[in-house]
Amino acid sequence: MKSCNRNDGWLTGRLYFNRENKKIIIKRPRSGLGYTMNLGNKWTWIFNAIVVIAVVTLVRIL
Repeated sequence: MKSCNRNDGWLTGRLYFNRENKKIIIKRPRSGLGYTMNLGNKWTWIFNAIVVIAVVTLVRIL
């Protein structure tokens, strides 16, 4: 497995997509503030789908 540079996988400095990195939550290296999700990890997409389904369900109920 190749070593990952901190900048590998960053798209436009805001989005992170790296399938080799198993982390779901990534700290933003350039701004130093905040975190982002690794869009190359399948669990990120599953988590986002669950959140969207929950929000849509709550909106329909209310």
